[in-house]
Parts: sequence; C-alpha cells; structure tokens
Amino acid sequence: MKTHKFNLSILTILVVFTFTNALNNAFLSDDLAEIVQNPNVGHFSYIFTHPFGFIRILLNFVAFHLGGLNPAFFRIINYGFHLGSVYLIYFILNRLLNKRVALITSAIFAIHPAISEAVVWISGGTYPQFAFFFLLSFYLYILSSKNRLFYFLSIIFYLLSFMSHPVMPLALFSVFLLYEFCFGNLKANWKKTIPFLSLSLIYVLINISALPERETTLQSVHYQERGIDNPFVLIPVAISSYFELLFFPKTLTLYHSELAFGSLEFAVRALICLAFIGIIFLNFRKKVIFFWLSFFWISLAPTLTPFRLNWIVAERYLYLPSLGILVSLAYFLDKLAQKKQYKYGLYGLLTIVIILFSIRTIVRNIDWKNEDNLWIATGKTSPSSPNTHNNLGDVYGRQGDKQKALREFQRAIELKPNYGDAYHNLGNTYRELGNLDKALESYQMAAKLNPNLWQSYQNIAAIYFQAKQYDNALANIQKAISINPKNINLYNNLGVIYIAKGDNAKAKEIFTQILKADPQNQFAKAGLTEVNK
Repeated sequence: MKTHKFNLSILTILVVFTFTNALNNAFLSDDLAEIVQNPNVGHFSYIFTHPFGFIRILLNFVAFHLGGLNPAFFRIINYGFHLGSVYLIYFILNRLLNKRVALITSAIFAIHPAISEAVVWISGGTYPQFAFFFLLSFYLYILSSKNRLFYFLSIIFYLLSFMSHPVMPLALFSVFLLYEFCFGNLKANWKKTIPFLSLSLIYVLINISALPERETTLQSVHYQERGIDNPFVLIPVAISSYFELLFFPKTLTLYHSELAFGSLEFAVRALICLAFIGIIFLNFRKKVIFFWLSFFWISLAPTLTPFRLNWIVAERYLYLPSLGILVSLAYFLDKLAQKKQYKYGLYGLLTIVIILFSIRTIVRNIDWKNEDNLWIATGKTSPSSPNTHNNLGDVYGRQGDKQKALREFQRAIELKPNYGDAYHNLGNTYRELGNLDKALESYQMAAKLNPNLWQSYQNIAAIYFQAKQYDNALANIQKAISINPKNINLYNNLGVIYIAKGDNAKAKEIFTQILKADPQNQFAKAGLTEVNK
C-alpha cells in the first residue's frame, strides 16, 4: 500500500508540474461559443436540453457559478479527469500486469505532449472525461468477478462515458469481449458483455438521428465538402501520423492539414500500417500484447471512418487510444529491464524521455495561452489549412496590421474558395480600411456562400444605410433578422432604418416591441424618444 501511495504521489506531481503553467490560459476556439458567448451557461435549465450528454453542461454550470467566466475553473475540470484517468491506468495495469508496467505507462501518459490538447483546451476536455468514465467502468468490470455490485456500477459508468462523448466510446464494448478472451473466460462470461453492446447500439441509433445536423454543421461552419474518402488511403495516413505523434511529438497543431504525401512517403506509411496489423496477429497467442495493440485500434475506430464527419488526424482523438501503444511499449521495456545488463540503462532512458516529454508539453501549453499564440503557432505547423489563415487574419487585425490581415484572409480563400467566413472577415477588413465597395462585394459573396451568416447581411445593411440606400438596407437587415430572430440589436437597427425612411409609426412599433422584451434597453428608449418628438 505504501508503494501505491508513493507511486500515486509521483504521478500527481508529474501532472501538476507539467500542466500548471496552462491553468490560467484563455478561452480559445470552440470555448468562446460553448462558454463565453453562451448566454445559457449559467442557467440550470440548460442542463436538461441535452439529456443524453448533460454531464459537461452540468460541470460548466458549476464552474461558472464558482468562478464566473474564469477559464481556470473550467480547465481544472479537465485536469481532474486527466489525473483520475492516470490513476485508473495505474490500478488497471497493476491488476493485470505489475507495478513497474503500471508506473511506466501512467507516468508517460500523464505528461505526453500528443494528448496535451485534450487536457489544456477546455473544449477538448470531453476526451479525458469519457476516458475516465470508461477506464473506471473497465476497472470495475475487472473487479466484478469478486463483487457483483461492481458489475452494475461498471455498466453505469460505461453509460456515463457515452454521456461525456457520444461517439468515441462506440466500439469500446468490444474491449470487454477482448478482455474475457485474453484474461478471463469468454465462453462462460460473454453474456456479461451484452449490456455494454446494448448501450453502444442505443447510442449508434441516437447518433444516426443526429448525423444530418452534424453534416450541416460541418458544411456551414467548417465548409466541409461532401464525399467519401478512400479508407485505404485515410487509415494508413492516420495511423502513421499517430505513431509519429506518439514517438516523436515535435509537430503539434490544432489542424493537422499537412497530410498530402508523395507516392514514396505514402508507400512507407502504408507499410508501417500493414506492419502494425501484422504485429498484432503475430502476437495472437501473447495475450497481453494482442489485447493492448487491439485496444489502440478499437478505441480509435470511430475516427477512422471515410464519411468526412471528423478530422482525419486530431491530437485529442489520441487521448485514450495512446494507452494501447504505451502499455505495449512499457511491457516490452519491463521484460528487457528484468535483465540486469539493461535495467539501469532503460530506467535512465525512461527518466530522460519523461523529462523531455514534460518540457515539450510545458512549451506546447504556451501555444494555448491565448488566441494570438495559438494561431501563430498553428500557422507555422499547418500552412495549408484555410482555417489557420482565417484565424491568423483575426490575429493581425487585432494587432492593427490590416494589410497582413487582408493577405491572410485572401490566402484562406485561395485554399478554400467557398469559405464564407473568410469572405466576411475580408469584408470587415476592407470596411475598416474605408474601402466600402470591396467590403460590400466581400460581404455579398460571404452571404452567397453561407446564407446563415446574418452578420454579413447586417454589415451589408450598414453600408447601404451609410450610402442612404434605405430600401436596400431594410431588405438586408430583415434577412439578418430572419436568420437570427432573437438578436435585439438587429431590431434596433431596423428601427433606425425606419426612422431614416421617415416611417416613424413603424419605428415606434419596433422600439415598443423591443422594450416589452427588454425594458432597460437604452437604445430602444432613445429611439422611441426620437420618434415621439
């Protein structure tokens, strides 16, 4: 027991030491829409709008009421799930193998740079969260042979893993079957795995009903083109890229866009993938290796689909799958370390690896400090990503370098000609530079490519209003309102346009309606005073 306490203390120190410098990093990327700009984040009723995935919403609710919009309170949730996952990995491997393998694996997992995105990025926290609940479910399943209560708890926590992430746990029911095959008694216990399969099937049905919304989001927000990728290309590229991230995590980025390879490099990557598959089958009788290498495939499987519903490679996807490779590596090293001539050399090498990986993670945490750091770092690693250039344009715009901002938005459009958001941002920059003709042209193209960009219609209306083309201004502000009918500022703008047109009666009606919904709206009060003169 003392050994466990000492080892757990080491693991805790590793996590705290490696991730403390990121605790107060800003809200970034998806965090803004999910938390900062979400008016419901502090409303308890919002929790019930997502009955199949309410856990994260509930945790965000608690974090908001503890610390307001302080990112540290939201990020510490990620840290808690990550540390919990590290502990569970230690206990699972101590149970299935030995303390050395448990400590080696959990120590590397605790600080590995390739999974830091899921820990540091608040919106990536669903990955440590679902992994924690799955690992707890799996550990309780292992213990359930001696206590039936653990079996029922295992089912409950497996359900909670789905309530944390509706996709990533889909194939994990097969881990329980694989466990019985490798370490238990599949013939006697296969029925115990039925509830896990049933939960997976239920969430498959839930996800099928949500696919149209997911596809629409990818097309309207990320401008993802429809189509089906060739799995014989996609899988070798993904698997070899993940190996690169695990063994040489130099290039870490939010957008892994540099995935176009020449025929020779692709052939090498395909051979690596085939060799990996071959190693799994060659170790069919070595149950430990077979189980954990198969675990890598199983936990990664939901991301290896050709249907363009996810990124080909994303570091956060690697959070749980990395465990399969790390355990296999630790098991092999432990076997070598049992030979005296290798023992101290291997332990010294592991210490160096942990130190280097920790430093790499700490440095990567700085990239996540704020939007400027993140997008400048991403620009260096993902130059062919249109998203990167669009975000870099925002960075340079905030810094006051409008010409650089223009070039970045134009580059984003070159890479993705249907990128409506980049056209909108290009329009904003032209407008700030006083080139209203170019701004109007850019906004119109943005609205054409993405009819849901109400901001473009709003800005088109503003340009027409400035030019005293009030009928055109009215038509465009009405389009904006039809897309975003709950935005009170749009109605204020509508009232101003009616005043400019000389239709005070209509303006009065608009401002009166606004004040019914928002009695303290100062703009509407001023507008109503104006029309009553």
